[in-house]
Amino acid sequence: MPYWPPYLLPAPQPRNGLGIAAMVLGIVGTVFGLTVILFWLSWLPALLALVLGLVALRQVRKGVAANRGVALAGVILGVAGLLVSVGGGVFVVSRVQAAHDKQRADENAARARAEAAVAAAEERAAKEKERIEAEREKAAADERARHLSFGQSYTYPNGLKVTMAAPEPYVPSETVFEAPKHAKIVQVRITVVNTGSTEVSLYGSGMPGVRDSQGNPVLLLIDGSGRMKLLSGSLAPGQQATSLTAYALPDTAADPFSVTFTHGSVLKQVVWSGPAG
Repeated sequence: MPYWPPYLLPAPQPRNGLGIAAMVLGIVGTVFGLTVILFWLSWLPALLALVLGLVALRQVRKGVAANRGVALAGVILGVAGLLVSVGGGVFVVSRVQAAHDKQRADENAARARAEAAVAAAEERAAKEKERIEAEREKAAADERARHLSFGQSYTYPNGLKVTMAAPEPYVPSETVFEAPKHAKIVQVRITVVNTGSTEVSLYGSGMPGVRDSQGNPVLLLIDGSGRMKLLSGSLAPGQQATSLTAYALPDTAADPFSVTFTHGSVLKQVVWSGPAG
């Protein structure tokens, strides 16, 4: 029989591809996990590296692969990539939550400041309204205080006290301008006293205005007796002066009549009214 030498089959090659793929994917996953932008993608290659690395280690134990170190590196890098991915996710979530909390705190603070500003504006408006009401009431009270009856007094803010005496009948001298017939002639006596601490000018306060009951101006009588006096000049503190004038009131419109005194430097009128006596 012829002799045939035995044919030697080639030894099978080790299947190291899974281990290499596991290591490569582990490196990719770890690198992705260390980047700010791509860390959220690192879990996928890391998970694949872990799975492929475990399969490769099983093949090494079965003897069909010879790259245990590479497969083990793939498993370690896969675990590391997963941990980095989870840590990055936790970090990002915590930062987003912190930013959200800060934004909410800023919004609450801004809302609180706005509410405080509104409350302050409302308080200022209320105080301003109270001030205006107080000034209006003060002006109204001063207006009422300057409408008097004969014999009463009013004191200006600068200290000038003005008093009109009750009207009395006046008998003119022979040199008087002819008075209207059926008229009631009365004298108007106004006394001013400087109760303040500075000198007060009487400029513009010399001639009172007199009107009858119908609001018409009344004729001023002037005679040659020298009894007529007008206010002029100024008053030092504590000084006083008196004006005396006479007027012819129509007999049918004598009661009540009014007398108006205007203090030139203050421009506030004091009005007395009442019967002619």
